[in-house]
Amino acid sequence: MEIQSHPGIPIVFRHARVVLEDSIIEDGAVAIAGGIIADVGETSQVSTQGAVVINANGALLIPGLVDTHNDGVEREVNPRPRVGFSRPFAIANYARRAVAAGVTTSFHAVTFGNMVRNTRSVDEAVAITDAIREASTTGGIDHQVLHRCDVWSPDGIDNLFASMRRFQYQAMSLNDHTPGQGQYRNLDGLKGLWGEYRQAGYNMGNDDDRLAQLMHERAADTTTLPRVWGRAAEELSRETYVLSSHDDDTPEKVDQMASIGCTISEFPVTTEAAARAREHGMKIIVGAPNIVRGGSTTGNASALDLIKAGLADIICADYHSPSMLEAPFRVFDLGLRSLPESIAMVTRDAAHTFGMVDRGVIRTGMRADLALVVRTDGVAEATLVMRGGEIVHATRAGLMGVLPATALASRNGNATSFAERAVH
Repeated sequence: MEIQSHPGIPIVFRHARVVLEDSIIEDGAVAIAGGIIADVGETSQVSTQGAVVINANGALLIPGLVDTHNDGVEREVNPRPRVGFSRPFAIANYARRAVAAGVTTSFHAVTFGNMVRNTRSVDEAVAITDAIREASTTGGIDHQVLHRCDVWSPDGIDNLFASMRRFQYQAMSLNDHTPGQGQYRNLDGLKGLWGEYRQAGYNMGNDDDRLAQLMHERAADTTTLPRVWGRAAEELSRETYVLSSHDDDTPEKVDQMASIGCTISEFPVTTEAAARAREHGMKIIVGAPNIVRGGSTTGNASALDLIKAGLADIICADYHSPSMLEAPFRVFDLGLRSLPESIAMVTRDAAHTFGMVDRGVIRTGMRADLALVVRTDGVAEATLVMRGGEIVHATRAGLMGVLPATALASRNGNATSFAERAVH
């Protein structure tokens, strides 16, 4: 739901539990003017004169979530093999799902690689990233792209950099899905996954033969990886961008990625790899579904264990946006972080690591990307979401607290008191 508010009228959230960087204002207020946070304080201290008043009724007010890795658009295009929904349709559907989970900034993880098993191709990646760039803020989300480089598709790297350089925030991840290492170091688990793909309609061939052939071919190839890694480092020296490694499984792999210029380790699959990433000063990203379900689907490192060990900085949606809203609360429930620290993992720390210094924090002068959140029976829900000062999503509960300043003034002369009576 997109609700257009008049750009000249300020908005004030009142009676919210406002989550700041290191504390919570238990009865707080936040004023927004011109799409920017204009004032933050106790409810009794923030003026509502001439404003649209939103009575939060004790709900949490947090920054809009910043998702640094989400495969959702590719899945929206092809929810089943060879469906091929139009890209604008897929992007719009993705945005509706994500914004309902409080996401206001999303890095779509788009793979530049030719992978028959899941209909990925370099040409399709170019088309999707073009469509994402044109979408801009469709559905109330700031659409960005994490350009995933399949290191075994070197012919796609020129297209990848050409696409990446057209985005304001430039980010790339080096991906190696070779069996026997990384995410798929467990070959039995990989065979099970391929069986699921086969049931979904993909032609996977014979598992043992295919695995043996693929592993032999890549072990014998001594030129492709140096070529791709060298190009990534060359581009980085020419013009900076955010470079991530992906599914690191050994300290030695992390050493190699750090030498190329990676400053982020996405989804390290072992504690040893994550510890080495920390030694290199790399930021570490873990997946929200891993946290919410209590472990990895492929038997790799538990995100909660990494957080407990101090080896995680950012939580991303990975493939499931609703988990991203719930995950920080699970972290808090378990006593692994304070609530402000947990929320920062999906807001401030994500935004600032990717160069977005205008969002992710509730502070005067920051962009008004915000979410009202209630949590009932262990399930977090965003009842109202705002991006750049505009309400872009609201449930019935969220809308009940919104009362226009003009209506309030005409009926009572005091916007605050009428708003409070109307929602109780």
